[in-house]
Amino acid sequence: MMSKPPVKRGRPAGMRARQLELKQTLLEHPDVPMVIETVVRTALDDTHKNQTVAQKILMDRILPISTFDKKYDTKEKITINVSVIEPETIKGEVIEQCSDDT
Repeated sequence: MMSKPPVKRGRPAGMRARQLELKQTLLEHPDVPMVIETVVRTALDDTHKNQTVAQKILMDRILPISTFDKKYDTKEKITINVSVIEPETIKGEVIEQCSDDT
């Protein structure tokens, strides 16, 4: 009986370095300010056909805690407490009771 070769998991070799290189290239590109200005202008233009897309791009980048700001814990947790309130029994007298036939 032959054993199976181990399955390689994770990123391919060199992928992280290429991602960092691309990120650096994009951050240093001279047209980045113009692209940002165009996206913001489009997001604010109520008549532009791509306004919603521009707004989504901006909100996706603005809402999450910045990955560049290390002072924030990116693993913050949200705690939701649910409690049940038991109904209180009210005693009284029945004044009139309707039947299902009416």
